[in-house]
Amino acid sequence: MSKQLVKERVIKYLMEDLLVPHDMIDTDVALAEFEEGAEGILDVVVNVKDKEDYFAPVMIVQCMDEDVKLEGEVVKKQIDFLEDVDNITMAGRLVLTNGDAMMYADWTGEEYDTEASLPTYEVMVDEFFKMEEIAKEAEHEHHHEEGHECCGGHGDGNDCGCGDDCGCKH
Repeated sequence: MSKQLVKERVIKYLMEDLLVPHDMIDTDVALAEFEEGAEGILDVVVNVKDKEDYFAPVMIVQCMDEDVKLEGEVVKKQIDFLEDVDNITMAGRLVLTNGDAMMYADWTGEEYDTEASLPTYEVMVDEFFKMEEIAKEAEHEHHHEEGHECCGGHGDGNDCGCGDDCGCKH
C-alpha cells in the first residue's frame, strides 16, 4: 500500500472512528507554517479552533508505505523527526503508521501501541482547552509574583500594571 493510500485510510479512520470533523484535518502541511525555516512535511494534522478562532494542532500523523516495518533505524529517524515536530507545533500527540501498525505518543509521555488507545476528537478538544486554561493560570500567577515588573496598576491590591484590559481579571 502506498503512502498516499495509508494517508487516505488514516483520514477515514480519524473521521469515522475518532469523529474528527473533515474541516479540522489538514494534509501535506509544511512544517515551515509553524516555524520559519523548518523543513519537512506533516502528512496529517488534526486541529482544534482556539478561543480566538485560530487553528491549533492537537495531533500529528506521519504515514509510511505499508512495506516499511515500524522498527529499527527507520523508526528512530521518524521518531526524532516527530519529536522535533512536536517541539515546533506543540501538538502534543504524535502517531506514526504504515497502515497496518502504528506507534502513538502523547504529551503525558505515555506510549501506546493500539488504535483503541487514541482519544476521540471530543476528548482532544477538551484536553486542549484544559491545557490552555492551565497555561493561562500559570501566566497569570507569574505576572502577580512579588516584585514582577508589571505589578502596580489596578489599585485593588492585586495590581498588575498591565492596564484594565490585560486579561488578568483585575
